[in-house]
Amino acid sequence: MNARAPSSPVAAPPIGAAATAYLDALRAIAANLVIGSHIVLIHFDGKIRYPGGSLAVAVFFLLSGFLITQSMLNWAARPGPRLPGFLADRVARIMTPFVPALLLIVLANGWLISSHWGAPEVNTGLRPFLGNLLQLQDHSIFQFLEMLRLDMPWRIRPYNTAEPFWTVSVEMWIYVAMGLFAFCVLCQERLRRRYLWPLAALSFPVLVWNAAAGGGKSLTLIWLVGAAAGWAFARLPAYRRSGWLAVWLVALGSVALVGRAAKIGFDPYDLQTAALIALVMFGVLCHLLNARSVPAPVERACRFFASYSYSLYLIHNTVLIVVWETTRGAPRWLAIVGGVLLSHLVAYGLYLAFERHYRHVALWLRPRFEQALLPRSRPARLPTAHGTVGLEAASRF
Repeated sequence: MNARAPSSPVAAPPIGAAATAYLDALRAIAANLVIGSHIVLIHFDGKIRYPGGSLAVAVFFLLSGFLITQSMLNWAARPGPRLPGFLADRVARIMTPFVPALLLIVLANGWLISSHWGAPEVNTGLRPFLGNLLQLQDHSIFQFLEMLRLDMPWRIRPYNTAEPFWTVSVEMWIYVAMGLFAFCVLCQERLRRRYLWPLAALSFPVLVWNAAAGGGKSLTLIWLVGAAAGWAFARLPAYRRSGWLAVWLVALGSVALVGRAAKIGFDPYDLQTAALIALVMFGVLCHLLNARSVPAPVERACRFFASYSYSLYLIHNTVLIVVWETTRGAPRWLAIVGGVLLSHLVAYGLYLAFERHYRHVALWLRPRFEQALLPRSRPARLPTAHGTVGLEAASRF
């Protein structure tokens, strides 16, 4: 039975050019903040205090919650089965550049890199490669067993220099868990049990664990803060257009954020700090929703640097390490500048070759996900390829 929610959901309204450029700018800035954090680790042994990496992850998860919630609202407003298409889009978005990036990293670690990085467990070879491919790196089940002090020589870690991969698996399983909740629980869609229970068993532990622990302390809750903002912007259109609301959000968030940082230090993984960052971020977005246009050069620049930001996030650490190893003895500044520039070049090449084609991959995956996930007695009715409007274009997620 293709049951609908008691009241038909309404799609999230599209956002304008100025707001889209702002979201693109946040993505691009966050990706480069992560580069800064790995420069500190590689070239300065982490001796410089630099919160940019954790700030970038918090911003990514706030944006992810905001945009994916609006994407789910758009999917919920469509007729027919929705979860398979939603999951196909999410898998395509994450895996289209992830798989080739992982292969490049394996080759670089085998031929160009002699040093060992990451966690002390074995994180090279076939098992970590397959584990990363299946998004099992640093899975919450492994972390829970480690908390119980159980010896796990088989624990799957991010593949050597692919340290940023730990957040990718968290995002992937949060998408799956929230998709199951939104479409199977709220919209009462049915899935074949042979897939429903394994997906739930893999995803919900990640959702729960990262609400209280994990690498980012409370990334699930940070994601949910962004999700709440995404729901509010979609369901309260009159308020989101209020210029005064934007002023209040930014003013309250900024003042409280300064006070919070003065009291405990600036820790973007702290949930209260992340919530205050969200007030500022989405307050600015609220103001930009009233803007009718944005200068064309600014819009193009934001779109360009955001377009390959996910590829940059995936590959930059490996490129920085390759440059660091091949330029030993050279001035430090030269290795840093060369590593940053080469990271951008490799990431843009990865984007051109793979990442930009993720929508085509999603269209190819959708009927296959429907065929696999939906009960046999139920005819599949695929929605059109359009419907996530400017939000999907604005998101790396």
